[in-house]
Amino acid sequence: MKFLTVLSGVRVLDLTHYIAGPFCSQILADYGADVIKIERLEGEVGRTSAPMDDDVSLYFTSENRNKRGLSLDLKSLKGKEILHRLVESADVLVTNYGSNVPEKLGFDYETISAINPKISMIHITGFGTTGPYRDYGAYDGVIQSMSGLAELTGHPDGPPTYVGFFIADHIAGLQATLGTMLALFHKERTGKGRLVDISMLDGLVSLLGFSIAEAKLHGIKKQRWGMSDRFQYSKAFQTKDGYVFMSYMNVPEKKWIELAELIGKSEWGQIDSPFFREEGRFKNKEILDTAITEWTMEHTKEEAFQLLQQAGIASSPVNNLMEVINNPQIQHREMIQTIKIEETDVPVPGVAIKIQGNPVREFTHPPALGEHSEEILGQLGFTDKEIEDFITNNIIRVETNNCRYSQMNLET
Repeated sequence: MKFLTVLSGVRVLDLTHYIAGPFCSQILADYGADVIKIERLEGEVGRTSAPMDDDVSLYFTSENRNKRGLSLDLKSLKGKEILHRLVESADVLVTNYGSNVPEKLGFDYETISAINPKISMIHITGFGTTGPYRDYGAYDGVIQSMSGLAELTGHPDGPPTYVGFFIADHIAGLQATLGTMLALFHKERTGKGRLVDISMLDGLVSLLGFSIAEAKLHGIKKQRWGMSDRFQYSKAFQTKDGYVFMSYMNVPEKKWIELAELIGKSEWGQIDSPFFREEGRFKNKEILDTAITEWTMEHTKEEAFQLLQQAGIASSPVNNLMEVINNPQIQHREMIQTIKIEETDVPVPGVAIKIQGNPVREFTHPPALGEHSEEILGQLGFTDKEIEDFITNNIIRVETNNCRYSQMNLET
């Protein structure tokens, strides 16, 4: 059962693999779109990607909920015919295959828009469908490197550092979702679809903000700040069991008085103290860092966080992932959900955009390979005999074991 209906009635053809494309179509599915995941007969490569739990890919599970599955041989004439019949009734086609793959397999924008002028195509690639790098290969680390993100991340005296999850893929998926909504809005106004060109590289470069201007206008190339934020003058302070992140530099004077009392330095809250105003704190940063560390080391990170927040000081424990899962705020916001796969409750991230009147309910498991092939083809008007012939002739594949995501071993 779909738990959100904002996109009810919107049909999305999902010809994607790995993260960026599946994440985009999963968001659309979360909000009620009928997403049909179209895979090759062997299955999407993500089905066997680590990490695994027994023979279930947690990688695949995290990006493919709430979808229907159709396994289809797009290299065959009949496979293309089935896809083109789906195009007739679809609103959006999402893909993150290479820039020349859609044309080879018969679902490039020129082809599908000739069949259905109302359909939009969302094409996600590493570098975009134009430019000198359009045919180059890319994955998340490549994009973090080329975008400058890796060079911006890490300690000042250390090497470039990569973000601890696939940020380039997920940002591309988010921007592809936004592109989908813009294309659907355009269709509502004009009756015509659009080609939306999403580049992973463009996505990360778009987030660089003022760093670009600093580099160009001020010649600032080295911008790694490690555990600190140079504008908030905040950093992570060690505690009994980890770190707590906070800032004391630019807090208002009233809150500085409260912080000084909290750490046992009430005299620092006096107006004649050299630490009372921000400029004085900056000049005496090392003294203050040492005193605050002495205080935080007397507490756990959770204790320090709560005491600081009660004093009006923005702060956070530096959480590991188990602490994220168990965090009361994250739980309250239902940002950790569960998908039941066989006997295992697989935790997955929840829905970030909360829309009033559309409560989050449950997620459906990712489809088994071709799980809904017969259902989808029946809705397209194919007879039982035709569907049976498709299965016999390896045009489609049908699996009904929802717990198994492993790829099919085909004879060469």
